[in-house]
Amino acid sequence: MRRRRNKFYGRMLSASAAFMLLSSMGAPGANAEVNGDGTDVVNENYADHLSLKPLAPAFRVDTLLKWSPENDPDAELNRASVPLNKDRFKGAQVNPLANPKAGITNAGITTWNHDEASSVGSNEFNVYAFDNWQLLDSYIYWAGTNEGIFAIPTPDIVDAAHRNGVPVYATLGFPWGRSADGVAEIEKFTKQEADGSFPVADKMIEVAEYYGFDGYFFNQETYGVSKETAERMNEMMRYIKRNSKLNVSWYDAQDNNGAINYQDSINSKNDMYVKPAKDGVYAVDEFFLNYNWTTAKINTTVETMKGHNRSPFDAYAGFELQQNSYNTKINTDALLDENKQPKVSIALYTPNSTMGLAKDPADFHEKEKTLWTGPQGDPTLADDSANWKGMARFVTDSSVIEEMPFTTNFNSGHGKQYFVNGKIASELEWNNRSIQDIMPTWRWWTRHEGSRIQVSYDFDNAYNGGNSLKFSGSLDAGSVNDTMLYSTKLPVTDSTKVRVVYQNPTGADVSLGVAYSEDYAQDKMKYYSLPKSGDGWQTAVVDLGKDAGKTSYALSLKVSNAEKMDNYSIHLGQLSVYDANAAVLTKPADVKVLEKITKTAFEAEARLSWKAEKNVLYYEVYQENADGVKTLLGVTPNDYFYTPNITRTMKNASADNTTSLKVVPVNQDYVRGEAAEITFDWGMGTDATEIENNPTSPNVALNAKVTSVSAENAAEPASKALDGTAIGNSKWCATNAKSGYMTIDIGEPKTIRRWRVEHAEFGGEASNMNAVDFELLYKNESGEWVSAKRIKDNTKAVTDVILDQPVTAREFKLQIYNSGTSPWGAIRIYEWQMFENAALPRTENIMMHFVTAENNAGAQDQVTIERVKKGQTVRLYNSLDAKDALVEKTAEKDGTVTFDQLDFGPEAGRIYYTIQSEDERESLKFSVAYLNEKVTEVIHQIKNLPDVNDLTLADKHIVNDCKVAYNKLHPTLRKQVTNYDRLIQAIERIQQLKKE
Repeated sequence: MRRRRNKFYGRMLSASAAFMLLSSMGAPGANAEVNGDGTDVVNENYADHLSLKPLAPAFRVDTLLKWSPENDPDAELNRASVPLNKDRFKGAQVNPLANPKAGITNAGITTWNHDEASSVGSNEFNVYAFDNWQLLDSYIYWAGTNEGIFAIPTPDIVDAAHRNGVPVYATLGFPWGRSADGVAEIEKFTKQEADGSFPVADKMIEVAEYYGFDGYFFNQETYGVSKETAERMNEMMRYIKRNSKLNVSWYDAQDNNGAINYQDSINSKNDMYVKPAKDGVYAVDEFFLNYNWTTAKINTTVETMKGHNRSPFDAYAGFELQQNSYNTKINTDALLDENKQPKVSIALYTPNSTMGLAKDPADFHEKEKTLWTGPQGDPTLADDSANWKGMARFVTDSSVIEEMPFTTNFNSGHGKQYFVNGKIASELEWNNRSIQDIMPTWRWWTRHEGSRIQVSYDFDNAYNGGNSLKFSGSLDAGSVNDTMLYSTKLPVTDSTKVRVVYQNPTGADVSLGVAYSEDYAQDKMKYYSLPKSGDGWQTAVVDLGKDAGKTSYALSLKVSNAEKMDNYSIHLGQLSVYDANAAVLTKPADVKVLEKITKTAFEAEARLSWKAEKNVLYYEVYQENADGVKTLLGVTPNDYFYTPNITRTMKNASADNTTSLKVVPVNQDYVRGEAAEITFDWGMGTDATEIENNPTSPNVALNAKVTSVSAENAAEPASKALDGTAIGNSKWCATNAKSGYMTIDIGEPKTIRRWRVEHAEFGGEASNMNAVDFELLYKNESGEWVSAKRIKDNTKAVTDVILDQPVTAREFKLQIYNSGTSPWGAIRIYEWQMFENAALPRTENIMMHFVTAENNAGAQDQVTIERVKKGQTVRLYNSLDAKDALVEKTAEKDGTVTFDQLDFGPEAGRIYYTIQSEDERESLKFSVAYLNEKVTEVIHQIKNLPDVNDLTLADKHIVNDCKVAYNKLHPTLRKQVTNYDRLIQAIERIQQLKKE
């Protein structure tokens, strides 16, 4: 949708880097290659043994056709675990302006970077934790990739969507603009065999069915496509429809003749894609209209769709929200009929821009409430009184809650920490949308008398997951607040019960409400009083058996207070409706550590697997060290698991250098079953790597007050350059600004010695978007701005410098003189940081498995270090505490550095090494083990034996010599002979030859 990429298939960029679809006229764009990044590998870091982190799949045509699960190391981790819930229903309409026939599709930037972000969640609270599924028809995984034209959805968003009955589409993004290579890729994409089949379509079906997503969003904006090719593409989409259950979503760019010709409507120029064929099959399920629709164009769309016997609600009017989110002015009146209801559906482009408006990840949900519910904060009240209407004004809500058990912890899929049964199980920030619960249907529909209670997610207090629901406020005497939570269709039996886990320490009367009429009529609600609660979580079980035969159409929480209450709050941690208790699960079978990488002696990552069991909601994976403390590593509904979080300390490390890993199954009632246990072997002692004792000082600009800014995009404000992260497109951006400034107040005078700026390239954008000329200034005691440091001719993604002289001030200015050389001009600053300590960051050391040390006889020992970059200095040390290096070398080119003629001595041990880049501090010391000289000698003897198949009886003496040398070793040393199996094979071969 006419977004810019740093290469042909580049990463999804911000509004400043993207040319939004604000007109139907063409726009200049960057042509690029069609060969992706030049390799067939999606997860280069995995292939290069740098990380076990899985990445979401991405393909160009050639790599798609060659794909199979067997040659994809991330395949099992990237499969969705939750099937699409097809039993979705619409409850009673709560807003009279909404149209039950209308829907919404959401093209959201789901991950901060498709090619680099973990596909299975991470240690970041800041993520697009979308949860307003009740208002969606479909979800478009909107992403760009350097790997090709296909960006495949991450399994976490598919799981969350499927749990709520929403299909998810992969993005199929052809390059915008004029590109001969792009046209050639389209020709390859649409190739049709003589039998009428489409090889690429067949592979698209295979990939979707394997990974578990539901369709493709076609974004074809390459100029130069012929009419014949356009018609073949249309038939290819029909082929997908005929041969699978996949959906196809289409963006309004390519017309019936193949030209890029944005219509902002469906009309005779682009209606080929919605016309049924002779067999009744049409190509496109959902048609995403370009953004410049008018009343006349919407009317034309309605007429055209009806003329083809299609519902006009299969057409989705585009709202472009990337730069300004819900501050965008959109003429929604053009969508409405005489009854003030929408005539077509709605397509939201990058509504994740609410993240840019939010002050933090918790506040994101408050901004989401405005976008989806409306400024009134109540879906029943959303109307046309404000510029932004809220999506609840246009469409009605849906639900999937019609079977028991139904249990929710209100877990939104991310958090500051992770709670298990009310206790903190992990103190790490996290996100994993795979385990997001079904969230409340209405945000927030509260029928009240007197003071209105406020409802929000509380990320500091939860029962299971990352957050609970908090009901709070100062309430006048006699206030009653009945907050409607879930639309349901649950048949009540004589054994139906509701479990409520809550905290009500301040004493108002609290009741569970059940709506027994389809229209949620208040006089048909029945309320079941909950006992008073003290501090901590309390569980109450409500028996609905007396209402057997009825249907529960909604669940609510009612708070009544006879007396005035100041600063009242209650927390709701879990709500569960069930007929019988689920069986407690037995421990998972066949648990394995598939792969591991030890990053230091105290940090490791691993991939695990186990045998999938039935009726498991998800699995919790824990670690336990010698101190007996269990720490949660992560949660997954899959039977494959990745964690970067295995840790130990000097105090809790075991004597045998192992950590226990435990896999705990959780059933539908959130009851933990029996744990399966496996040992993780570190393979080294805690003295193998150095601990940081001299960290850099804190960033004093973190969350500083912005006092002035020359310009900023509403969803990319200056404050985002001070929030400590570049994740999630967090940056200060001012579109079309070549120069500008921002000023800050850090609260009190500080002496600044180091200054760091992270530019566009650091955030995944093109290098020519980096600021070229910029300056740090401070305000002196006379109130004048004085220069601290100016950088000119910058090309780096990050500038991190020590100031020529320390400066002491409270107010500072970042002045941009030249924001970059890109034609898509804008200020793009991801981070502005300042430090009192002049210590620069340490160079990242080379991972230990890229280093080898060989202990030969005498001064013939050798250390080899791979992946050294040109200009880096490598040093060797004989101990962890050594101050002086044994030897050092500076790399003349990228590659391997080798140290020869060293003498470790005869015994086994470790040699320590560091790496240092220019303008950075020396890395922490890492180490590599070397063997006893005699062991090395035996290993070489065995290595020099002829190949087993080439052995003859004449070789029996050299084989016997190896055997004698091996037997002379002490039994503890024999275990270190890494090629012992080869010696056994040689001995057995000689014995066989003797018999023959």
